[in-house]
Amino acid sequence: MLVNRQSALAESTLHELFYRNMSSIEARPKTVLALLFYHMNGMDEGLKGLKELKESYGRHLRIQVCPDQRVLDHHLNLSALACKAGVDDWISLEEAERRKEKVDYFYIPVLPFSTVSDLLNFNDKQTPIRLLLWALMSGKKVSANSAGADPYHFIWKEAGLNQGSPFLKHEMKKRLQQLGGFGLQLIKNAEQLQTYFKPASLKKDKQVITAEMIKRHAEAGERFIHVGQGIIITPLARDAAQEYRIEICEERAGELYGNGNRSWESHSN
Repeated sequence: MLVNRQSALAESTLHELFYRNMSSIEARPKTVLALLFYHMNGMDEGLKGLKELKESYGRHLRIQVCPDQRVLDHHLNLSALACKAGVDDWISLEEAERRKEKVDYFYIPVLPFSTVSDLLNFNDKQTPIRLLLWALMSGKKVSANSAGADPYHFIWKEAGLNQGSPFLKHEMKKRLQQLGGFGLQLIKNAEQLQTYFKPASLKKDKQVITAEMIKRHAEAGERFIHVGQGIIITPLARDAAQEYRIEICEERAGELYGNGNRSWESHSN
């Protein structure tokens, strides 16, 4: 195991030298730190998303995978996981903490219920949770594939784990929505993943938020929508947000504003 970690460290160092010495003419890629957690229902869905992301935007994104200690404790084969993710740039939690300032995106490809609970309870004793809380409080972009913590997602039915009581499912979904209120972007499918990480240089048209989109968010039980700078919100979409009691959090010059131009911070108090 020590040899494997030394080898991984050597590879990580080579990657770092490569990106550091890139030509100044060529734009350096944004860094994505993928914090990988163990999930009782497997991790294939999240690893598949990482692989598709790498294949789509490999020249524009530098994806680094950082496994949680529980992944290592379950004696999973990191080489096999790296193959499934299509990413060979893996770093330790200690290294991730040292580099956190340079990370552009913090991403959770596999979101277990325990991680949701740890974040909601501000459990900063665990290094990955401390990293995520730091990122949220620092205004970094933080996102997660919500499938692992959404009891209504098809992966639970496929695994035969959709027989829980309605109350149990309701409580699980409620906690997931609370996490979204922390400013963590919940990604539900491959299309949203591709859109969220799409480099600005590849975006031709401005994204438009419509009333139909608001309705779909409402039907999914969401109560907060985080909107980045430059995204257009139609008047009908704002009316629909009021009708469905959805808070639109708009990012303007580094700050968030809710419906009616009220500051998000003051609205939350």
